[in-house]
Amino acid sequence: MVLGLGYSNTDFETARPGRLCRGRERWIQRWEDPGVSLKRLVISGAAFSDDSARDAVRGLNCIGVDIGKLVRTVFPDAKLIGFKEEGQLFQTPESVGDGGMYWAQRSGGRFVEPCQRWSCEVDSDEHLAELIAEDAVDGFLVNAEFPLSDTLKEAIYLLTGQGNDDRWPVARFQPLAMHDILEHSAALICIHQDKHGPAIGIYSREEIECRDGLIQLASGNGCLPVPFAIPPMLARWDRALYELRSQWDESSMGEFPVPAASEASRWGGRPVRKETENSLASEE
Repeated sequence: MVLGLGYSNTDFETARPGRLCRGRERWIQRWEDPGVSLKRLVISGAAFSDDSARDAVRGLNCIGVDIGKLVRTVFPDAKLIGFKEEGQLFQTPESVGDGGMYWAQRSGGRFVEPCQRWSCEVDSDEHLAELIAEDAVDGFLVNAEFPLSDTLKEAIYLLTGQGNDDRWPVARFQPLAMHDILEHSAALICIHQDKHGPAIGIYSREEIECRDGLIQLASGNGCLPVPFAIPPMLARWDRALYELRSQWDESSMGEFPVPAASEASRWGGRPVRKETENSLASEE
Protein backbone atom coordinates (compact mmCIF):
# COMPACT_ATOMS: atom_id res chain seq x y z
CA MET A 1 0.00 0.00 0.00
CA VAL A 2 1.08 3.57 -0.72
CA LEU A 3 0.76 6.02 2.16
CA GLY A 4 -0.18 9.65 1.50
CA LEU A 5 -0.21 12.71 3.75
CA GLY A 6 -2.69 15.24 2.38
CA TYR A 7 -2.82 18.91 3.29
CA SER A 8 -4.54 22.10 2.15
CA ASN A 9 -4.47 25.79 3.03
CA THR A 10 -7.73 27.56 2.18
CA ASP A 11 -9.96 30.45 3.17
CA PHE A 12 -12.77 29.70 5.61
CA GLU A 13 -15.97 31.70 6.08
CA THR A 14 -17.52 31.10 9.50
CA ALA A 15 -21.01 32.06 8.25
CA ARG A 16 -20.69 29.80 5.19
CA PRO A 17 -18.55 26.88 6.35
CA GLY A 18 -19.68 24.43 3.66
CA ARG A 19 -19.82 20.65 4.00
CA LEU A 20 -17.75 18.74 6.49
CA CYS A 21 -16.08 15.35 6.15
CA ARG A 22 -18.21 13.82 3.36
CA GLY A 23 -21.30 13.23 5.51
CA ARG A 24 -19.56 11.83 8.59
CA GLU A 25 -19.59 15.07 10.50
CA ARG A 26 -21.63 18.24 10.27
CA TRP A 27 -21.48 21.71 11.73
CA ILE A 28 -23.73 22.68 14.62
CA GLN A 29 -26.69 24.65 13.25
CA ARG A 30 -25.84 28.32 13.21
CA TRP A 31 -27.80 31.52 13.74
CA GLU A 32 -27.97 34.61 11.54
CA ASP A 33 -24.58 36.31 11.71
CA PRO A 34 -22.31 37.85 9.04
CA GLY A 35 -19.36 35.87 10.34
CA VAL A 36 -15.68 36.50 9.59
CA SER A 37 -13.01 35.21 7.19
CA LEU A 38 -10.37 32.90 8.62
CA LYS A 39 -7.67 30.59 7.29
CA ARG A 40 -7.95 26.82 7.54
CA LEU A 41 -5.15 24.28 7.32
CA VAL A 42 -6.43 20.71 7.07
CA ILE A 43 -4.22 17.62 7.35
CA SER A 44 -5.32 14.02 6.81
CA GLY A 45 -3.94 10.82 5.35
CA ALA A 46 -4.83 7.81 3.24
CA ALA A 47 -3.46 4.40 2.27
CA PHE A 48 -4.20 3.02 -1.22
CA SER A 49 -2.82 0.56 -3.78
CA ASP A 50 -2.91 2.69 -6.97
CA ASP A 51 -3.81 6.15 -8.20
CA SER A 52 -7.50 5.35 -8.55
CA ALA A 53 -7.60 5.29 -4.71
CA ARG A 54 -10.66 3.06 -4.90
CA ASP A 55 -9.48 0.99 -1.96
CA ALA A 56 -8.30 3.97 0.08
CA VAL A 57 -8.59 3.96 3.86
CA ARG A 58 -8.64 7.53 5.09
CA GLY A 59 -7.52 9.22 8.28
CA LEU A 60 -4.31 10.07 10.08
CA ASN A 61 -4.43 6.77 11.97
CA CYS A 62 -4.15 4.90 8.64
CA ILE A 63 -0.65 6.02 7.66
CA GLY A 64 1.50 5.35 10.71
CA VAL A 65 2.53 8.96 11.29
CA ASP A 66 2.94 10.03 14.93
CA ILE A 67 0.06 12.51 15.33
CA GLY A 68 1.79 14.24 18.22
CA LYS A 69 4.86 14.92 16.07
CA LEU A 70 2.57 16.03 13.25
CA VAL A 71 0.95 18.73 15.39
CA ARG A 72 4.37 19.74 16.72
CA THR A 73 5.59 20.12 13.14
CA VAL A 74 3.01 22.88 12.74
CA PHE A 75 3.47 24.35 16.24
CA PRO A 76 6.93 23.26 17.43
CA ASP A 77 7.20 25.47 20.53
CA ALA A 78 3.59 26.38 21.28
CA LYS A 79 1.69 25.75 24.48
CA LEU A 80 -1.28 23.50 23.68
CA ILE A 81 -4.41 23.25 25.81
CA GLY A 82 -6.80 20.39 25.14
CA PHE A 83 -10.53 20.73 25.76
CA LYS A 84 -13.56 18.45 25.73
CA GLU A 85 -17.27 19.17 26.18
CA GLU A 86 -18.73 15.68 26.77
CA GLY A 87 -15.74 13.81 28.11
CA GLN A 88 -16.16 10.20 29.14
CA LEU A 89 -14.99 9.83 32.71
CA PHE A 90 -12.57 6.99 31.95
CA GLN A 91 -10.90 9.15 29.25
CA THR A 92 -10.54 12.30 31.34
CA PRO A 93 -6.86 13.20 32.02
CA GLU A 94 -5.81 12.66 35.63
CA SER A 95 -4.61 16.26 35.94
CA VAL A 96 -8.17 17.59 35.48
CA GLY A 97 -9.60 16.40 38.80
CA ASP A 98 -13.33 16.21 39.51
CA GLY A 99 -14.41 19.67 38.34
CA GLY A 100 -16.87 20.09 35.46
CA MET A 101 -18.85 16.89 35.90
CA TYR A 102 -22.52 16.89 34.83
CA TRP A 103 -25.28 14.59 33.63
CA ALA A 104 -25.87 14.49 29.86
CA GLN A 105 -29.26 13.52 28.49
CA ARG A 106 -29.43 10.69 25.98
CA SER A 107 -32.15 9.34 23.66
CA GLY A 108 -34.32 12.42 23.95
CA GLY A 109 -34.00 12.50 27.73
CA ARG A 110 -34.95 8.86 28.33
CA PHE A 111 -31.79 8.39 30.36
CA VAL A 112 -28.71 10.33 31.45
CA GLU A 113 -25.04 9.48 31.80
CA PRO A 114 -22.15 11.19 33.59
CA CYS A 115 -19.85 13.39 31.51
CA GLN A 116 -17.13 15.90 32.26
CA ARG A 117 -16.32 19.23 30.72
CA TRP A 118 -12.58 19.77 31.01
CA SER A 119 -9.48 21.56 29.76
CA CYS A 120 -5.82 20.90 30.51
CA GLU A 121 -2.32 21.68 29.30
CA VAL A 122 -0.79 18.98 27.11
CA ASP A 123 2.42 17.87 28.78
CA SER A 124 3.99 15.74 26.01
CA ASP A 125 3.73 14.71 22.37
CA GLU A 126 2.68 11.25 23.57
CA HIS A 127 -0.19 12.73 25.58
CA LEU A 128 -1.22 14.78 22.57
CA ALA A 129 -1.24 11.76 20.26
CA GLU A 130 -3.11 9.63 22.79
CA LEU A 131 -5.93 12.16 23.20
CA ILE A 132 -6.44 12.37 19.43
CA ALA A 133 -6.12 8.66 18.70
CA GLU A 134 -8.65 7.73 21.40
CA ASP A 135 -11.10 10.45 20.29
CA ALA A 136 -10.90 11.81 23.83
CA VAL A 137 -10.56 15.51 22.92
CA ASP A 138 -12.53 18.01 20.83
CA GLY A 139 -9.56 20.20 20.04
CA PHE A 140 -6.68 22.34 21.26
CA LEU A 141 -6.00 26.00 21.88
CA VAL A 142 -2.62 27.32 20.77
CA ASN A 143 -0.74 29.66 23.12
CA ALA A 144 -3.77 30.60 25.21
CA GLU A 145 -3.48 31.61 28.86
CA PHE A 146 -4.10 28.79 31.32
CA PRO A 147 -6.12 28.48 33.52
CA LEU A 148 -8.69 29.65 30.98
CA SER A 149 -10.53 32.89 31.58
CA ASP A 150 -14.32 32.82 31.98
CA THR A 151 -14.63 34.61 28.64
CA LEU A 152 -12.64 31.91 26.85
CA LYS A 153 -14.59 29.15 28.60
CA GLU A 154 -17.81 30.72 27.34
CA ALA A 155 -16.39 30.86 23.80
CA ILE A 156 -15.42 27.17 23.96
CA TYR A 157 -18.91 26.30 25.18
CA LEU A 158 -20.34 28.24 22.26
CA LEU A 159 -18.07 26.24 19.95
CA THR A 160 -19.00 22.81 21.33
CA GLY A 161 -21.83 23.04 23.86
CA GLN A 162 -24.75 22.48 21.49
CA GLY A 163 -23.09 19.58 19.72
CA ASN A 164 -24.22 15.98 19.66
CA ASP A 165 -21.84 13.01 19.40
CA ASP A 166 -24.73 10.62 20.06
CA ARG A 167 -26.24 11.02 16.56
CA TRP A 168 -24.92 10.34 13.06
CA PRO A 169 -23.43 12.33 11.52
CA VAL A 170 -21.93 13.81 14.66
CA ALA A 171 -22.06 17.57 15.23
CA ARG A 172 -19.17 18.95 17.27
CA PHE A 173 -18.36 22.52 16.30
CA GLN A 174 -20.13 25.84 15.81
CA PRO A 175 -17.95 27.84 13.38
CA LEU A 176 -19.38 31.21 14.41
CA ALA A 177 -17.67 30.77 17.80
CA MET A 178 -14.19 30.57 16.27
CA HIS A 179 -13.85 34.34 16.04
CA ASP A 180 -14.30 34.70 19.82
CA ILE A 181 -11.84 31.92 20.57
CA LEU A 182 -9.17 33.46 18.34
CA GLU A 183 -9.39 36.64 20.40
CA HIS A 184 -7.63 34.62 23.13
CA SER A 185 -5.71 31.96 21.20
CA ALA A 186 -3.19 32.10 18.35
CA ALA A 187 -4.97 29.23 16.59
CA LEU A 188 -7.70 26.66 17.13
CA ILE A 189 -7.13 22.98 16.35
CA CYS A 190 -10.32 20.98 15.78
CA ILE A 191 -10.34 17.19 15.53
CA HIS A 192 -12.56 16.27 12.60
CA GLN A 193 -13.63 12.87 11.30
CA ASP A 194 -12.36 11.53 8.01
CA LYS A 195 -13.78 8.27 6.65
CA HIS A 196 -11.80 5.87 8.85
CA GLY A 197 -10.04 8.08 11.38
CA PRO A 198 -9.23 11.60 12.54
CA ALA A 199 -8.22 14.61 10.49
CA ILE A 200 -6.91 17.90 11.86
CA GLY A 201 -8.43 21.27 11.03
CA ILE A 202 -6.41 24.30 12.14
CA TYR A 203 -8.23 27.65 12.14
CA SER A 204 -6.37 30.95 12.42
CA ARG A 205 -6.50 34.60 11.40
CA GLU A 206 -3.36 34.39 9.27
CA GLU A 207 -2.31 31.54 7.01
CA ILE A 208 -0.04 29.00 8.67
CA GLU A 209 2.79 28.08 6.34
CA CYS A 210 4.30 24.73 7.26
CA ARG A 211 4.57 23.03 3.86
CA ASP A 212 8.29 22.26 4.12
CA GLY A 213 7.88 20.75 7.58
CA LEU A 214 4.98 18.55 6.47
CA ILE A 215 6.93 17.35 3.42
CA GLN A 216 9.92 16.48 5.59
CA LEU A 217 7.74 14.67 8.14
CA ALA A 218 5.89 12.72 5.46
CA SER A 219 9.05 11.71 3.61
CA GLY A 220 10.70 10.62 6.84
CA ASN A 221 7.77 8.31 7.56
CA GLY A 222 7.53 6.76 4.11
CA CYS A 223 4.54 8.86 3.05
CA LEU A 224 3.93 10.77 -0.14
CA PRO A 225 3.08 14.44 0.62
CA VAL A 226 0.00 15.35 -1.43
CA PRO A 227 -1.22 18.97 -1.73
CA PHE A 228 -4.97 19.52 -2.09
CA ALA A 229 -6.91 22.48 -3.47
CA ILE A 230 -9.70 21.81 -0.95
CA PRO A 231 -9.53 20.04 2.42
CA PRO A 232 -8.51 16.38 1.97
CA MET A 233 -11.30 15.22 4.30
CA LEU A 234 -13.70 16.53 1.60
CA ALA A 235 -11.75 15.87 -1.58
CA ARG A 236 -11.11 12.89 -3.87
CA TRP A 237 -7.65 11.40 -3.52
CA ASP A 238 -7.63 10.15 -7.13
CA ARG A 239 -7.95 13.70 -8.43
CA ALA A 240 -5.22 15.02 -6.13
CA LEU A 241 -2.92 12.17 -7.22
CA TYR A 242 -3.64 12.88 -10.90
CA GLU A 243 -2.78 16.55 -10.45
CA LEU A 244 0.38 15.68 -8.52
CA ARG A 245 1.44 13.19 -11.21
CA SER A 246 0.93 15.80 -13.95
CA GLN A 247 3.43 18.09 -12.17
CA TRP A 248 5.94 15.37 -11.25
CA ASP A 249 9.43 15.79 -12.69
CA GLU A 250 10.83 12.28 -13.05
CA SER A 251 14.24 13.55 -14.18
CA SER A 252 14.89 15.12 -10.79
CA MET A 253 12.44 13.29 -8.50
CA GLY A 254 12.50 9.78 -9.90
CA GLU A 255 9.55 7.62 -10.88
CA PHE A 256 6.17 8.68 -9.52
CA PRO A 257 5.74 6.52 -6.41
CA VAL A 258 2.06 5.61 -6.95
CA PRO A 259 1.27 2.76 -9.38
CA ALA A 260 -1.07 3.67 -12.22
CA ALA A 261 -4.49 2.06 -12.22
CA SER A 262 -5.39 -0.11 -15.20
CA GLU A 263 -8.75 1.63 -15.61
CA ALA A 264 -9.20 4.96 -17.35
CA SER A 265 -8.82 7.97 -15.10
CA ARG A 266 -11.87 10.21 -14.92
CA TRP A 267 -9.46 13.15 -14.62
CA GLY A 268 -6.91 12.25 -17.30
CA GLY A 269 -9.32 11.13 -20.01
CA ARG A 270 -7.26 8.12 -21.13
CA PRO A 271 -6.08 5.14 -19.12
CA VAL A 272 -2.45 4.94 -18.10
CA ARG A 273 -1.38 1.60 -19.60
CA LYS A 274 0.94 -0.63 -17.66
CA GLU A 275 3.72 -2.69 -19.19
CA THR A 276 3.21 -6.44 -19.00
CA GLU A 277 5.35 -9.41 -19.98
CA ASN A 278 3.48 -9.77 -23.27
CA SER A 279 2.94 -6.19 -24.37
CA LEU A 280 4.33 -2.72 -23.97
CA ALA A 281 2.38 0.47 -23.60
CA SER A 282 1.88 2.03 -27.01
CA GLU A 283 2.95 5.61 -27.60
CA GLU A 284 0.64 7.86 -29.57
